[in-house]
Amino acid sequence: MSQSPIPKAVRKVLASALFTLSLTTPLLLVAGPQVQQLKGYVTPEIALAPLSRSVPPNTQFTLSIGLPVQHRDLLLNLASSVSDPNSDSYRNYLTAEEFADQFGANPADYQAVVDWAKANNLTVTAHRNRFVVTVTGSAADIESALNLHLNYRLRSDGTEFFAPDADPSIDLGVPVEHISGLENFIPPTRAGGSGKNGNYQGADFRNAYAPNMTLTGSGQKIGIFMLDGFAQSDINGYASQTNQSFLSVQVVPQGTALTPGDEGTLDIEASLSVAPAAQVITFVGSSNRTAILTNMTDRTDVKQFTSSWFWYNGSTTDTNLILQMKIQGQTFFQASGDGGAYQKGVWPNYISGSLDCRQFPGITLVGGSVLNMSSNGAAYGTLETAWPSSSGGIESSVSLPSFQSGLNGINGASKTNRNVPDVSAQAQDIIIYYKGGPITVGGTSLATPLWAGYMALVNQLAAGGGVNSPGFINPQLYALAGTSNYAKNFHDVVSGCTPNGLSGSNANKYCAGTGYDLATGLGTPQHTLIYTLSGVQAYPLFCQGPLTTTNNLTTFKWANAKAGSVPPGPGQCAWADRTPTGTEIKSGNTNILSGPLGQVANLAAGKYAEVGVYNAPSNHDMVVTQIVGQVSPPFSSSATLP
Repeated sequence: MSQSPIPKAVRKVLASALFTLSLTTPLLLVAGPQVQQLKGYVTPEIALAPLSRSVPPNTQFTLSIGLPVQHRDLLLNLASSVSDPNSDSYRNYLTAEEFADQFGANPADYQAVVDWAKANNLTVTAHRNRFVVTVTGSAADIESALNLHLNYRLRSDGTEFFAPDADPSIDLGVPVEHISGLENFIPPTRAGGSGKNGNYQGADFRNAYAPNMTLTGSGQKIGIFMLDGFAQSDINGYASQTNQSFLSVQVVPQGTALTPGDEGTLDIEASLSVAPAAQVITFVGSSNRTAILTNMTDRTDVKQFTSSWFWYNGSTTDTNLILQMKIQGQTFFQASGDGGAYQKGVWPNYISGSLDCRQFPGITLVGGSVLNMSSNGAAYGTLETAWPSSSGGIESSVSLPSFQSGLNGINGASKTNRNVPDVSAQAQDIIIYYKGGPITVGGTSLATPLWAGYMALVNQLAAGGGVNSPGFINPQLYALAGTSNYAKNFHDVVSGCTPNGLSGSNANKYCAGTGYDLATGLGTPQHTLIYTLSGVQAYPLFCQGPLTTTNNLTTFKWANAKAGSVPPGPGQCAWADRTPTGTEIKSGNTNILSGPLGQVANLAAGKYAEVGVYNAPSNHDMVVTQIVGQVSPPFSSSATLP
């Protein structure tokens, strides 16, 4: 690559000489043949904000340099097909390296960006996807590298934000799509609100949405998008308060200093309430959300992510990162909001040309509901209603996704634009442990990590059955709408409304109704949805005879039988897709043995109901033909055993 017509040493002198002028007049540079002039960073909103002062030269910033992906049409097609149950590509995910080879920059171009950053005194973090480079450096070095000045300006409320005085220009022959982290004009906000007199915590949520399941999220990792922090002592306190034990929370980037916040704390505790054995990993940052998303895509061992924060400066690079998650089989849950119904025909756009994070493709948006459990949280109860502050409505700037095409305008849903939310969960009167004691909170920021915990159960079951993770689950979820299987997988929330509290033409509300609605989406999950999403089903028990019994207390040995393996041998049992014939069922004689399942099979600990065990006289096969209640984790087979 040729040198810039303005050598770096000259640029530094020029930057210093024009510093005072930069407080009132943007710095203008003429781009040479190898200098890329990026656009759209000094938006009208930023330019009109009053100047305050310069950013001190030693202030540290983290930027994400996003490069264009290759073959974007193929990227969009693949992101859709891997989530489509009707596609041959369904659940055939790519590794991060395979993604880089198909869609990332070529290695030489990527290395050129790394070299450019190092030459400008910036610390570099390379990523597996090869289309984002994370750099950290001082304001002075960033100003020199990007030919701009960083200043503080004033928001309308008098608080300061930082932003560049000019669009960046970069002396680099490799095309750059976007640089994130150069401004924080609109600060991110929490989705969560708060409630009083709450009493739901810990196992209550498992009892509501995953009753009688012994799945705990063991072996799974839950990733949390986090813009504040937590204290491990609070997480330990919640474990003690709810009679559970948790793994210590991990932080990415490792060693990042955190200031404990209630949002970060509740995100962790809510997800662990549903999946207490999962490993929680917090992905933390401040003004650069692209860096957090990139770190998430690097961790392909994490199959479910949750975000209860809103950020409003999303870019094409961020969209590509979400698409990468889809192609890698990762699920991303995003809170819908706590402001009630969205205004009709209006979707906020706080910065010109930017995206609200809820507009990203490939995410599952979570609204709020209110449980009415019975027996002090031991059972689901009745009359789950829409949480009045839950946000939902129509994203007027996003076209209708294919997975919602079957809604056909039900309960006011749009036939042309994205409908929100997709699903819901409990969002009111939830007890967490924060700053050394219990407090009561609420909001879709609670409902969202509850879904991430639920997804950890799904992926634990999938992993145990040798099945790939479901990844982006919306196509599977919406395929249930309007079918007989909908009621078996969802609690349909049919009462309650979500007014937005505004007046005049801005006033709006949506009410829950039968099937999908703009207050609670498809509803809240039942335990059977775990099996549906995982792709792993519980099969009847198949035991090979001859077997003998004494007072129905015979213990059978389990065979390690899976799809494609040999059937269980004499005295062994396995789960199999097998239905007994009529001759095996002889009611009223000694061929029928009745009793608790635990008396006739050596199962893992769990809750089992009565079953019928039938002995076929011809071959002495023992077959369990009825399972009432859930067996978890089940011995499973994805194909018929002999």
